[in-house]
Amino acid sequence: MTRITDNCESPAVRDGKVRAAILMVCLASLCFTLNDTITKFLIVRYDVTIIIFIRSMVALPLLVVMAIVLGRSRVRWSTAGLLHAIRGALGLLAAWLYIRGLETLSVAEAAVIVFASPFIITGASVLIFKEKVGWKTWIGVLVSFTGVVIAMQPGAMEFKPASLLILAAAFLYATISLTARWLPPQDNLWTVSFYGAAFAAILIAPVTVGRWTPLQPGDLLLFIGAALCSSFGIGLGSLAYRQAPAASLAPFTYTGLIWSTAATWIVVGSIPGLWTLVGAAVVASSSLFQTLGRRPPPMPLHSPACRTGPGPPLER
Repeated sequence: MTRITDNCESPAVRDGKVRAAILMVCLASLCFTLNDTITKFLIVRYDVTIIIFIRSMVALPLLVVMAIVLGRSRVRWSTAGLLHAIRGALGLLAAWLYIRGLETLSVAEAAVIVFASPFIITGASVLIFKEKVGWKTWIGVLVSFTGVVIAMQPGAMEFKPASLLILAAAFLYATISLTARWLPPQDNLWTVSFYGAAFAAILIAPVTVGRWTPLQPGDLLLFIGAALCSSFGIGLGSLAYRQAPAASLAPFTYTGLIWSTAATWIVVGSIPGLWTLVGAAVVASSSLFQTLGRRPPPMPLHSPACRTGPGPPLER
């Protein structure tokens, strides 16, 4: 049996995979922004735990149906149940911290702060996965993190403690993105999204008992929208970080700045503060720098790992 490893893919194929992963990261950022915007309306009437529970429960049947109708696939049984459970717990805690932060901050303010996660992802990708990160990537993430600090204004009179909740959520989101590398390759978008929603619902259910508020019929569409956006955001982001190097994708999560700023202006009708806009501009410039400076990865055709012929499949 002949087997060629991913190391033997042509530069065009490998670059195509990275581009597809970048697109998934950008779409995930859009999904998260839409989820944040919808949640901003729901937190006025419901406790954070109730929002997470209903959103997760609504997502489960929708994902099963959409997997069949849209994906022409199905939610599969995963062999990494424990990993999905851990990711679900991390996602639940991150969602709780983030929604609590949204009670005080605007979507744009929260989005700029949570963009500390690419800085964390890049550093962790070097320490954990031993990825080689070039100087352009490091400059990009450091400049972006500077933009986050500008937006937070930690030493200013206008500093909001809720910013720390968003920053903690950023660390958890970064961890979730990095653990996607260990997901089995057969776990598709629908499976990853389904398990994330399922474990979030299971873990948060006991907490909602004493805080339950009857669901208003008019809010059902909002919960459906939040469920779909949240699930697709987690699923797309996980698949992207499983397909391409974390350091290559991290700077492109900053496209969420465009969505969050637009959502704050269009939906809420308010313009983000001066320092939020300055921080966003710094972060956006970093993403542009990364986009223009990206090059296709080389193909090690003469590498010992790149060989074909009879014998057992080569391990990645």
